[in-house]
Amino acid sequence: MSLKPIDLTGGKSVYCFNQHQMDHAHSLFDADTPEGESLRAEVARLEGEFTRNQQATIAFMLIERLNETSEF
Repeated sequence: MSLKPIDLTGGKSVYCFNQHQMDHAHSLFDADTPEGESLRAEVARLEGEFTRNQQATIAFMLIERLNETSEF
């Protein structure tokens, strides 16, 4: 049974990221450091193990949990 992909472009906007946040995320991810290497390895593992819809679910749940536990 083939599942229909979830449309990630429609609907009301829930979370917004500013350019500074995105730039910082790219810097951490792209850095030639153990932290950057670990992040890239984990993303590669998730991409290899989960479908696109499952990856989106993981991303959304991580963002939601971060938002709920924010110290700001």
